[in-house]
Amino acid sequence: MQVLSASSLIRDSLLQTEGQHPSQDHLRARSIEGNQAALLEAFNRHTDPDKTLVILDAHVVIDTPDGLVRISSDVFREIDPDFVVFIKDEPRRIHLNRNRDISRERPERSVASLAKQQEIAIAAARDIANGLNIPIHFVDGGDDEALSRVLSAVQEAEPNV
Repeated sequence: MQVLSASSLIRDSLLQTEGQHPSQDHLRARSIEGNQAALLEAFNRHTDPDKTLVILDAHVVIDTPDGLVRISSDVFREIDPDFVVFIKDEPRRIHLNRNRDISRERPERSVASLAKQQEIAIAAARDIANGLNIPIHFVDGGDDEALSRVLSAVQEAEPNV
């Protein structure tokens, strides 16, 4: 198994092409289209063809200075996933975790705002899965056993995943 982070891939690609390495938090202020092109370039470069399972930790919506933006399903179509796993959490817990994480520079959001963002993200993930005709699985944040069960079940159903 190989685990890749979308933000790390984008930053790596920007370092290669532009000589800059913006922080994860500064990516949201950049062009979404440019970031997604950088993601695809780095994903194709870093994916290990010998791995039977590649997990891409990515968002389906981005909280930009201009508001919430959905990531186009075209980006995911190019990645060609076999399934989507959406990790959801209680909005209060998301709010608490964000406030505790002093290493990040996120916009201030209320619990209600984060609940709405999660609803939008769930709808976006469903739209992507439906558009690509692939299954979507939902896992509660922090439930590593449930995530492991989903990944095992997918690999049993499709051994080449």
